[in-house]
Amino acid sequence: MTLLSRIFGIMVNWQLKNKRLLYLICGIFSILWMFFYFKNLVIVPFHPDESTQIYMSKDVELLLNHTTDLYFQETVQNSIEQNYRLLDAPLTKYFIGIFRIIFKLESIPFDWDWSKSWNDNQKAIPGDQLLLISRLSSAIFFPFSIVLFALIVKEVFKSDNLSIFLSLILFAFNSLLLLHTRRAMAESSMIFFLLLSLLTLSKIPNKWFFLAAVPIALAINAKQILIFLIPLAILLLIWIYKNQFKNFMMQFILFFVLLVGVFLILNPIAWKQPIQVAKQMVNQRIELSRNQIDAIETVSPEFLTNSFSKRSVAFIAQLFILQPIPQEISNYQEYLNQSIVDYFKNPLHRGFIRNLFGGTIYLVFFLIGFYKSISSLPTKFKLIFLSGFILFSFEILLSLALPFQRYYLPAIPFTIIFAMIGLRQIINIIKNSSSHSRIKLNHE
Repeated sequence: MTLLSRIFGIMVNWQLKNKRLLYLICGIFSILWMFFYFKNLVIVPFHPDESTQIYMSKDVELLLNHTTDLYFQETVQNSIEQNYRLLDAPLTKYFIGIFRIIFKLESIPFDWDWSKSWNDNQKAIPGDQLLLISRLSSAIFFPFSIVLFALIVKEVFKSDNLSIFLSLILFAFNSLLLLHTRRAMAESSMIFFLLLSLLTLSKIPNKWFFLAAVPIALAINAKQILIFLIPLAILLLIWIYKNQFKNFMMQFILFFVLLVGVFLILNPIAWKQPIQVAKQMVNQRIELSRNQIDAIETVSPEFLTNSFSKRSVAFIAQLFILQPIPQEISNYQEYLNQSIVDYFKNPLHRGFIRNLFGGTIYLVFFLIGFYKSISSLPTKFKLIFLSGFILFSFEILLSLALPFQRYYLPAIPFTIIFAMIGLRQIINIIKNSSSHSRIKLNHE
């Protein structure tokens, strides 16, 4: 016990007094991490949804040259492109399209058809160069996400360099993030705009609060699952202006005007008939979810999380225990199996603590940190992170019937912060226990 307390004491008191040396170490570490992250873009297992995003990236050319072709048209309601514009958040396809134009690459001629075989989808498989550039357009956001996360944990842990460092390590090498942010899909920009929104909410002056609508709108247009940021902003607004109704209403109105404005700018499909398109978006999303559930229920009914208890188990398993899952549905497993095996040869890609034992310990740290955060005095920063995690958890536990791993990614920054708070609490208990033991020995 004494030896353990000394080890923890060394960890807690660990400081690098020479700031230049600290910056040099951080710089070298960052360069090595960037090399590791981007070097492995090409070996990440392919996902057919990447083809859809690349195929729809042609909307950038239409936006520049034939904008009216993007407007909602009742006469082409069976158009696959129009359905995608109604269903999917648009930012990912825009980023891919911009990078394609910069590198002078053409899009793929056909979208992926899940009802067809791998061989029948050959024309929907992007070439190596196109896939690399498309992945780069998404992956480039993740290093900036680490910077944002560093600013957040610095605010949480103040001068506790050890907690800040461990938090960044857990984030930068999170095996779920390493997989899902390196594909030509929405997850990398989703994490970036989530963190940007949280940081903006915590730092923006009260009188300019309505401007937080911009990063929140961008977050939702990266991935609709971040819709919980809207009620989070409203809760924070109520907390700030609880005794100032006039100021609250002014900020509330400006916030939603700006939110809707950014949404309209990014979704030209709604420019001509915004109200009708909004209804169509909701209906299409409900219909898609229903069709997905029906299809999976026919083949693998045990995969569905159609009860609160199943969703709770899936929530814990996906966040703390299960290894990265490259494919949600095994339609094309035989064609992708070798790339999956090659990818997981790197232990960092599997995750060192992504198992029942390591995940259980991590979960215990998280629960202690979450309880500690709830039981202590409320602050603006704490309100944002507690409420944000609770709102996202409710969104998942009340509505998510398909436990696709990438849907749980927004919870990762929250779980890391609460787990580190829990670890600090345990360290403090051990330190205090050690101090009491030394005092008792001295008296004796």
